[in-house]
Amino acid sequence: MLSIAVGGIIFGIHVATLHHNLISKYIGRDSEVLINAVVTTEPKQQLERVRGSHLQPGKVSFLARTVTLKIDDNNFYVRVPIRVLSSRKTNVITGDKILVKGVLIKSSEKRVAAMLISSENIALYSQAHAYMKFLAAVRAKYRHELAKFGDEAGALIPGIIIGDTTLQTSGFTDQMKRAGLSHLTAVSGANFAIVSSLVFFLFRRVIPRIIPRLIVTAGFLTLFLLLVRPSPSVLRAGVMAAVILAARASGNSQNSAAALATAISTLLLVDPFQALEPGFILSVLATSGLLFIAPHLSRRFARLLPESVAEVVAVPCAATIACTPYLLVLSGEVSALSIVFNILVAPVVAPITILGFLALLLMPLEILHTLLIWPAHLFATWITRVASWSEASPTLGVNPVALIVSATVSYLIFRKFGFRSLFIITFLTFGLALIPRSTFPGSNWRIVQCDIGQGDALLLNLGGGDAILFDAGPDPRALSKCLKRAGIKRLPLIIISHGHADHYFGAQGLSSRFKVGEIWSNGNPQVSTALDREILNIRQGMSATIAGASIEILWPNQENRTFQSLGGDGSQENNQSIVALVKWNGARILITGDIEPEVQARLSQDYDLSDVDILKVPHHGSRFQDQEFLVETSPEVALVSVGAGNSYGHPNVELLKTLQSIGARVFRTDQDGPISVAWRFDDRATRYIFTTRTMRKEWWPIQWL
Repeated sequence: MLSIAVGGIIFGIHVATLHHNLISKYIGRDSEVLINAVVTTEPKQQLERVRGSHLQPGKVSFLARTVTLKIDDNNFYVRVPIRVLSSRKTNVITGDKILVKGVLIKSSEKRVAAMLISSENIALYSQAHAYMKFLAAVRAKYRHELAKFGDEAGALIPGIIIGDTTLQTSGFTDQMKRAGLSHLTAVSGANFAIVSSLVFFLFRRVIPRIIPRLIVTAGFLTLFLLLVRPSPSVLRAGVMAAVILAARASGNSQNSAAALATAISTLLLVDPFQALEPGFILSVLATSGLLFIAPHLSRRFARLLPESVAEVVAVPCAATIACTPYLLVLSGEVSALSIVFNILVAPVVAPITILGFLALLLMPLEILHTLLIWPAHLFATWITRVASWSEASPTLGVNPVALIVSATVSYLIFRKFGFRSLFIITFLTFGLALIPRSTFPGSNWRIVQCDIGQGDALLLNLGGGDAILFDAGPDPRALSKCLKRAGIKRLPLIIISHGHADHYFGAQGLSSRFKVGEIWSNGNPQVSTALDREILNIRQGMSATIAGASIEILWPNQENRTFQSLGGDGSQENNQSIVALVKWNGARILITGDIEPEVQARLSQDYDLSDVDILKVPHHGSRFQDQEFLVETSPEVALVSVGAGNSYGHPNVELLKTLQSIGARVFRTDQDGPISVAWRFDDRATRYIFTTRTMRKEWWPIQWL
């Protein structure tokens, strides 16, 4: 109780300091401020992001502790943490004192008082201490040496050794997350705890006595901490590793629990906001798994395996079992084979760490450094290979609410009725939840409207793993998930309707995972620049036939016309969207991009659209729609691709009512999730019967992707 009271008081003081200070008075104002601050974390380059329909370049992000604040020629002394986001590259390191000018905005990050957005160069007026500069130089040189390999294995080693993921591509980072291996780099505490346990185990035969072995291992960890740079995450890793070593030395589970509780309490008293950090939570979970689950697993595995092998297998299994529920809450999904993947890579983690660490120490001796780093790279190649298998493995996803409810109910059933009843109920629950998801999109699907957030991506099934893709959405990962779920392997044609990022950015890196043929677009240079490949410009009147699917381009035409601005993200570019009329297995599908009322009215005048069967509703169901266009098309099925909780008010309520009034069955991805459409000819009447499947977005479903 005393610890809780002290912790609550300290946390309250921190929160009060962050919310009641001079900086808080200037948040949200347009006027720029000049801040004198000390850099407290290593700057990281963020990736490009799609905001609305626009692509925002990646910014440099780091934490800093303010010293003075200058505004309107007034100087104020204020000492609070802030997050700096700068559009300019910088070479500052932890401990540097800087001057940075920008605008203060409110931050959702709990541990900072505000976020400073800067578009100007960051001025360095006082450098960090010599030892900080030395450590930063060592890290930079190590990263440079491994960048020479030019592959993901070379990029992985700095992540495992010093937690530096700078060299990793976004695609590889996603693979590591899907495989459940991201804790090896992104969560230094979990990785450090596992490796420390293995090092302690490996010294067992060389130094049989506990105390000397404990001293040697502690020396290894201390040297590692000093060389890596004692950042909060690394210090946390060291504390957790020390807990494991102390527990192993004592051999008492009660002492282990007490040591872990003491370590957690100490870390939270020093920095209460760590309780909100995924890295801290995963470190605690991984350490708990190693202390309380691994011994039981090791004993069970020892019945079937040699003792040494049983312990090596038990370590990653225990860490994965402990961390997986939180990873599901954190990311919403995890590979169903994550335990298998962790077991497969477990034997090479310790060799990589030892070889990589020695190579780091011996960088001045080039020959020895090379002799050590090459086998480490070979082992890292195995991890990258295992991570790549996650692309073809099923992924388990569950809503956090469902996870918490199911865990609570399972515990109560276990306490009341025992393990057998729990197993039966769990099996039935998973079976009922997985059946509709395992059968999506169905064996006879013709169209899938992907659920990719606030954007567009629609698939036309050509059979045999081939499909035509209309737009690619804003998120490469979400698009890949949709293609994977639909069983697509090849995309002979991709049509990007126009140059807004929520329609093209998801195609980045697509050709590295799928076989891609031609790409068509409306001529906007942003598309070809972003995708870095040749794009065929398409205009009205062009047509093509692919595997029986006939595509006629209705828009844009050759006119240089200025369209009325209706607000939002750009009517001019919206109205240059490619509009395609697709005839496929007898059905007529109208795919419209983001066209607005002027172009919709023009299409109604120039073409007979009265026999449209499926309409991809223009512009995510915005309120800017031409009523005559909607009435003329009168589709049987209307698909609205829209993100949940978007700030645009999409889809418009009146539009939905209009579509329903003309007899359309309306489906929207923000509520229905991905949507598949199939149809067959009714022999008794000259019409098509349309059937649809959705995965819905209730809070309870378990998804088998």
